[in-house]
Amino acid sequence: MRVPKILHYCFGMAEDFGGKPWSLMHYVCLRSAIEKINPETVMFFYEHEPRNEWWSLTKPFVTEVRIEAPREIFGRPLHSAAHRADIVRLLALIKHGGIYLDADVFVHRDFDPLLGYPTVLGEEGPDGQFGTANAVILAEPGSTFIARWLEQYKWFRGGRDHTELFWSEHSVQLPFFMSRLFPDEITILNHLAFYWPLWVEPHIDWIFRSNNPIDTTQSFATHLWESKSWSLIKDLTPGQVRSMDTNFARWAKPYVAHLPDDFGAAPSGRSGTEHHLRTSIFQQTYAQNRWGNDGQSRFFSGIGSRGDVADIYIQAMLAELSHLRLKIGRPLVIVDIGCGDFAIGQKLMQALPDQYIGCDLVPELIEYNASRYSSDRVSFKVLDAVADELPRGDVYLVRQVLQHLSNSEIQRITGKLSSCQNVYVTEGYPREVLGPVNPDKPASHEIRFDWRTGQGRGVELDQAPYSLNVRLICQAELPKEIIRTFRVGL
Repeated sequence: MRVPKILHYCFGMAEDFGGKPWSLMHYVCLRSAIEKINPETVMFFYEHEPRNEWWSLTKPFVTEVRIEAPREIFGRPLHSAAHRADIVRLLALIKHGGIYLDADVFVHRDFDPLLGYPTVLGEEGPDGQFGTANAVILAEPGSTFIARWLEQYKWFRGGRDHTELFWSEHSVQLPFFMSRLFPDEITILNHLAFYWPLWVEPHIDWIFRSNNPIDTTQSFATHLWESKSWSLIKDLTPGQVRSMDTNFARWAKPYVAHLPDDFGAAPSGRSGTEHHLRTSIFQQTYAQNRWGNDGQSRFFSGIGSRGDVADIYIQAMLAELSHLRLKIGRPLVIVDIGCGDFAIGQKLMQALPDQYIGCDLVPELIEYNASRYSSDRVSFKVLDAVADELPRGDVYLVRQVLQHLSNSEIQRITGKLSSCQNVYVTEGYPREVLGPVNPDKPASHEIRFDWRTGQGRGVELDQAPYSLNVRLICQAELPKEIIRTFRVGL
């Protein structure tokens, strides 16, 4: 194997992302590449980092490489972000080798048959009608052809935008010409490999508006030509993709199946700024390890999910769930509201025959869990329990979630659970009860009492403003805290 399984992406070479910020389409394309190519690593080069929900969902899958994009090459100015990215990809391939993909390239199958060649490009159009494009490049480290290609930028004259005469000269026409001069250094694949359908309007419609199948049996990937198709894809949500019967929708659906219909929508959608603020709070909580770090997990939900505290809970819940299963007469559907790092859920499911749906509002956490633990009995869902409709289930577990929310947010969750017969809530309580009952607080990673001193009040569901019926199931004691689990009568 001459080409290592390293994926390279370039993005954010301009502060405004050329008007095309990271989107559902980019996320789907990158995920398709990871799934089909199975790379050792994914190197993501950027000068300006994307800032939205789709990027938050993507970050766990990439190794971020912040750079200052070149503004010139061999003294020739690089006015355009696109031309800066052209140089970044060539330099990355010379140094590391691997597979470069534009962020709008959807991958259909593995690239293994191509890894034995020193350098690989694909024709743009039948018989290289337009040249050999640089949206997909495979190269061994120190590729002779890539080095020759970079050397030719000494006479670069690409201009400022795509309307200028020599815009694509060095990225498309030049490598095609060079392939004829140095055929032993480069393998050129026909147009079906990466660049079919083309960027012409009927072909864009074929990808994004038509259900007339595109034969991809001879294709490794499909370039989606975002510069021509952006108006059709810029605002797509998972719900819209699920409602469509187009070629792109068929390709994309598996990668957004676990996401809410309006994930990534503008703030005027589901819950507006309130939802996005809650999501951001807990994204930062995990990113900054505010609940601790075990040195192993990318996401760590705190010591309440480990050790004797967890074991006491698991044994008690196994008994409860076994009793409920006998009562119902079939496997249960268990909905875990605030599943966190799945440390508790995983141990439960190792001993249970039931179905499990783990829910959390942090998209990258759910994506991380889903990629590692999903099975025919275990699934995960991005869900804001305050704002979203809850999945249907037989049993609802709410473990150390409410303590991070305000009283009104807690009431919105308990209101949704009011028709559910089997609800189990776990909360922490201080050793020394001090202060008024159910003190309010804004949503945050912090809890209501001072866990450092063990003083204050926890979430007391049997007191106002909740006044619910509760039955103690189990409790575990820590030096300054008691963690109790109740069956709650709503």
